[in-house]
Amino acid sequence: MVFVPKAPKVAVFVVASLVFVASVGYLVKHFEWREAFAALLEANSLRLIILLSSSHFAYILVRACRWRSALQQAHPQGTFFDFYWITAVVVSLSILTPGQVGEGLKIELMKRRGLVGRLPGLGAFALERVLDLLAVVGMGATGLVFSGLAKRYRGVGTGAAILIILGLISLYILLLFNPQGRPSHWLARMRTGSGSPATWAVMGILTVCSWALVGVSWQIALFAVGIHLSLPQVLSLISLVTLGTILSFIPGGLGVSEVLTSAVLTNMGIASVTAQAGALILRAYAVIIVLFGLAHLMGWLLYNLPSKVWSHGSAN
Repeated sequence: MVFVPKAPKVAVFVVASLVFVASVGYLVKHFEWREAFAALLEANSLRLIILLSSSHFAYILVRACRWRSALQQAHPQGTFFDFYWITAVVVSLSILTPGQVGEGLKIELMKRRGLVGRLPGLGAFALERVLDLLAVVGMGATGLVFSGLAKRYRGVGTGAAILIILGLISLYILLLFNPQGRPSHWLARMRTGSGSPATWAVMGILTVCSWALVGVSWQIALFAVGIHLSLPQVLSLISLVTLGTILSFIPGGLGVSEVLTSAVLTNMGIASVTAQAGALILRAYAVIIVLFGLAHLMGWLLYNLPSKVWSHGSAN
């Protein structure tokens, strides 16, 4: 077991708690709940659920393909079904964990099924996280430039540049850095889960595709409450809200996501009540994602139950 000092945990907990309290205080004081919910209820719920579930299903397919492509070279025995089911459960439910760190559970699940070693899985997961960081920050920088919001968020541009540089450095260390001319044993083992240059290219393309599907989902949700954003504006919104939610370390970004969404939409010229309805519809989208994950979890448990019962019966 790895020992994790208590001080960082306590510091993160305290900061996250303060951010949560401040966010809830802002929502209670400034949100026009009755009007926002009225605008939310005007949306076609059934149509919205079908469209968002379909787009999230496509997103999970792409993410499963990316996860499989990263580990194909090290562990070719895994079927797409294994990668899809674990991705559908873990990725969907990870939004309930602080900073979405719960997605790392898919490494342990696949290890227990004999599909991947811990170090190769960690290497593949680290590569995924770095690619996601570069994609999200790149989306934000592009959106700010082409949406005309760069002047309002000058500090964000500097932060984006720093994050991109850090992401590229992490990518270099993960894929190419060789201490004293050869990688250490654990680093070499990790790299068996990050594939070849061809794999990196495929993962990069799949990363862009996955975030494009997130953009489509957000546009569908916001359109349902009468918010029509250009592509650069959607990219800016996704980037700012995603980074803010992850850095807050609040499970699901509860409170923080709503504050950030309404604030950014208002700065884009959206009326206050409509912006608040947009924040609520995106929270409803998060609920759909969680239900999608729970449905797959139940299906996975039911699928594996007969084999466990059969094995138990044979043992007796």
